[in-house]
Amino acid sequence: MTKRVVIILRSWPDPIIQERLEDAGFFRDETEQAWICFSNLDQVKELAGWLKRERVSFEVREATGQGEVKKYPCLSQALLVRSGGGPDECALCGTRGVACREWIEGDDTDSIQYAKAARFYMCGKCVQERMQKHPRLYAPAPDRL
Repeated sequence: MTKRVVIILRSWPDPIIQERLEDAGFFRDETEQAWICFSNLDQVKELAGWLKRERVSFEVREATGQGEVKKYPCLSQALLVRSGGGPDECALCGTRGVACREWIEGDDTDSIQYAKAARFYMCGKCVQERMQKHPRLYAPAPDRL
């Protein structure tokens, strides 16, 4: 498992920088009361250089919760189809005969590379209505549609 870190902004970004931060994966975390981004250790240098050029103060800490799914609820606990569904069966709502994509549930550090990561299929409706609003990261499985 690659070591994960969290980058925590210590200054409030202006609206233009905020848009760029969101594109780079930063989000507002209420527990930290700051904008944060989880990252692999090898990616920090590039992000830190960009933040310095934009005059945004930040700190980098080791991310807690790697390989854990305790911080937020998990959609995998709400599956109607416990087997994970399939390309034409949504595991979340149970609908059959619709195109579905396989997703991987992220851990508490937004990493999908951990032992026994939940993988299941979701239809477009569940992606829009349930996954996009969910605080936990869900990433499309790179090897499947």
